[in-house]
Amino acid sequence: MIIFPDLPNVQVEGVEVAEEITLTLRTTSPTTPCPSCGTASSRIQSRYTRTLRDLPSVGRPLRLIMHLRRFCCKKSTCAQKIFVERLPDLCHPHAQRTKRLQQALCELGLIIGGQAGADVGSELGISGSRDTILRLVRQSHPSAHSEPHVIGLDDWARKRRLRYGTLICDLELGLPIDLLPDRSVETVCAWLKKHPSITVVSRDGSSEYASAIQKGAPQARQVSDRWHLVKNLAACVSVQLTQSLTQLRRAEQAEANTFDEQQPSPQRQSHPRTRGSETSATRSSSGANSSLRADYGTATARDEKH
Repeated sequence: MIIFPDLPNVQVEGVEVAEEITLTLRTTSPTTPCPSCGTASSRIQSRYTRTLRDLPSVGRPLRLIMHLRRFCCKKSTCAQKIFVERLPDLCHPHAQRTKRLQQALCELGLIIGGQAGADVGSELGISGSRDTILRLVRQSHPSAHSEPHVIGLDDWARKRRLRYGTLICDLELGLPIDLLPDRSVETVCAWLKKHPSITVVSRDGSSEYASAIQKGAPQARQVSDRWHLVKNLAACVSVQLTQSLTQLRRAEQAEANTFDEQQPSPQRQSHPRTRGSETSATRSSSGANSSLRADYGTATARDEKH
């Protein structure tokens, strides 16, 4: 049974079989070329262990534990003084998976997609997330470089309130294109002149960007970016609502004043007499009547005598 392919200068030191198969490997090459200058070196600086994932074997995941060496470059003028021996037939530098496992994940992504590929791979014992599969697909089919047509300009802070640069993005691809050291008219204008294919530029309200676009890309149409457009719209709506609310309050106050003027003024009403006042009035009227009767009787008596 072949668990792992035979590789030159790689020796299998141990095999452990459990829920997954673990292979311990060691390199045996006496010399290794420097990846920068190509000079072969046999001077070992240190050793370290590297772990890789490989295609499953007999239905079980396969893990490789590699014991590798670091070498010192013999060439004094080489910029890389220390380097790690490479395994070009097995894996890429800094990779966590072997080449054949990466190829299998890439094919899954091309056939059934990222998430579906991750689900099927999990059932088959092939470890790889959706993002990993999509990244491998993009790396295997790099997009052809094309000139940008729709770009976005915005500033970014090197040191807040002191130093600012310019970020340029391709809005069609959703990718950053370049970083400029400042946001001056001359710098942005020079960059735009090198890219005559630009037809639309999205920017903020900066007058410097407007002048740079007018000089460097006069054929491009300038549009406001979404964030500043929504911000300006919200500010205008807020002002309009404040003015409308003030006018509504004035109208309500004027209507209330008019209603008060149209209401008739209340008339003064006489208060009813109390029981005491009614009694005193009755007594006074009775006394007056008695005196009148007495006077009338006296006058009648005088007339009868005569």
